[in-house]
Amino acid sequence: MKKISLYFLLALVGMLTTACNEDFKDWNDPQSWPQEDAIVIPGFAATAGDVVDLNAITADDTVRIFNLPTTTLPEGYALADARVIANPTDINTVVNTKLECATDGRMANAKEALQAMVKSTYGLRPVARKFTCQVLVDAKKDGQAVLIDAGAIEIQVIPEAPEIEEAYYLTGNFNKWDNSNTDFELSNGGADPYENSEFTCMIPAEKVTGDLEFKVTPKSGLGGDWSKCLCADGANEGKFVGNNKGDNFKFAAVADAKYYKVTFDMLNTTWKVEALNFADYIYEIGSNTSWGESIPMKHVNGQGEYVGYAYLDGEFKFKPNGEKDNWTGNWGQDANGAAGSLVLDGGNCKVDHAAWYMMTVDLSKLTWKVTELTTIGIIGDATTGGWDSDTPMTYNSAAGCWEVTTDLAAGQLKFRANNGWDINWGGTTAELRNNGENLVIETAGNYTIKLYPICDGKSHCTIVKTNFHRT
Repeated sequence: MKKISLYFLLALVGMLTTACNEDFKDWNDPQSWPQEDAIVIPGFAATAGDVVDLNAITADDTVRIFNLPTTTLPEGYALADARVIANPTDINTVVNTKLECATDGRMANAKEALQAMVKSTYGLRPVARKFTCQVLVDAKKDGQAVLIDAGAIEIQVIPEAPEIEEAYYLTGNFNKWDNSNTDFELSNGGADPYENSEFTCMIPAEKVTGDLEFKVTPKSGLGGDWSKCLCADGANEGKFVGNNKGDNFKFAAVADAKYYKVTFDMLNTTWKVEALNFADYIYEIGSNTSWGESIPMKHVNGQGEYVGYAYLDGEFKFKPNGEKDNWTGNWGQDANGAAGSLVLDGGNCKVDHAAWYMMTVDLSKLTWKVTELTTIGIIGDATTGGWDSDTPMTYNSAAGCWEVTTDLAAGQLKFRANNGWDINWGGTTAELRNNGENLVIETAGNYTIKLYPICDGKSHCTIVKTNFHRT
């Protein structure tokens, strides 16, 4: 037997004294290793294996996680089991993922476990991810065992995932098969594509004559490089393939469709097309109405954009219907997307403080935003401030309106928010709309004015002359 140090022998004897009883911790206890006493053998230190590329192995393959030196153990002892306790190196989190290995450092059926480990900590971007691993091994003799700490190593794992480019474009019969055209961009709202892998594009039906037919050109292929195009997988419906090796994507024209929504999931290699016909209204519902009443929002531009106004005081969502308990087809915040991105059956949208807001939803881009209305007032030559300054109104929470009692001259006026013209209302008292015509005051006098901002077609006001007479 190779001569070993007296220090090691003493440490080993002490370990064996405790290890030969029935209190020895089994490997299957994931929380036990930090509490176990482990010895350190001088010169017996693990080294890391090669970078593990999960794109290059199968589910049944073994991979080498670490290497061990050939240090001779005391007579009769042999390495029996090994494991590593892995934690991500580059992020501040502790997960203690246990990876079972053979004593030669190889891990059987490694792909699933390593993929899950990387995904849960770093996500699926296909770059080498670093993990700091504590290597622990058993040495056994006659049923007795001693735990050996083989030190810490750093391993690198590349998760299995396709390479996703930053942008993709539709090339088809609606843009004359121009491989340089970027009018129809597939977008995921600017999120990390490995967190939100769904890319969408809206095609106005008026741009299409007959059926849809197209390919998908990645940004790197613009300008005539068809070899990189995504194509339909002829053998698997709803799937796509790369490198221009499949068929053209095809979708039959739908009568009365206003838009075609194209969706590609770049991680799961799936695609679909939906024919859309935007309704006149969608609805907001949330804590502002105790999740009961729905606030209508008007379709304002024929391209999927809706605008409405409401007092928001917490969480809310959007629905295609105004029915209290009907949540079919609702939209909420995409948990995996950028702030202000929508997804079907998503989470609740939120505002950080209670206030009046203009709400904007774009169903063609699946986005939402709110603009706080810090002030609402009247302005015009009928008001005391003329067209130079607003006469402020006060919010009446009980009546759900903005109101003011003031003297008016014969003339014209409008309502506006935030002392600017980006948000203003005009038209008639029964039907106000953004950027509508000036309202006319026929007779000078003292008036009580109440504004109910809801949405185009439903916003309205009252302008009632009082019995008050100036002296």
